[in-house]
Amino acid sequence: MEVLNLLRPTVAVSVYLTFAALALHTHPEGRRRIAAREPGYVDRFAQEVRRFYPFFPLVMAQASTDFLWNDYPFPAGRKVALDLYGTNHDPRLWPQPERFDPERFDSRAPGPFDLIPQGGGDTNVTHRCPGEPVALALLQTGLEFLAARLQYEVPEQDLTIDYTRLPALPRSGFVIRQVRC
Repeated sequence: MEVLNLLRPTVAVSVYLTFAALALHTHPEGRRRIAAREPGYVDRFAQEVRRFYPFFPLVMAQASTDFLWNDYPFPAGRKVALDLYGTNHDPRLWPQPERFDPERFDSRAPGPFDLIPQGGGDTNVTHRCPGEPVALALLQTGLEFLAARLQYEVPEQDLTIDYTRLPALPRSGFVIRQVRC
């Protein structure tokens, strides 16, 4: 179990860094703003990467006790799915959800059940990853490194996200070349 607890966040951060590089490539203004160290922007950009690019479309769980939610009974043992992609792209929670927009985090701190890239709720009592703050900090550091300290070219490739594989990634991965610091 301890080895899994080390591997899961490593995989999560590597996937998020792939999506971060993709977001910087497709949104060069964000790259410029991060490189300029605009106060708070790297945090907003990282949150939007996590909202826009969920690396799992959904997660599965099992109800541990009987409960009722919105008049729908969940008996203990029932398998349930948490739709990460759907929640993070729900237009009732996120205006223009198919638009990559870090500015949406200017005036809104995400709640425990509306931005759920690593599970929902409170890490002490629900199924939210306790390593989420570390993953977010590593993502922010990676974004700053990619935007401000690394120069590279992105060759022509298929950057379509393949949601049929887990974790979901661009079909070509994200290939860079001519890398220099």
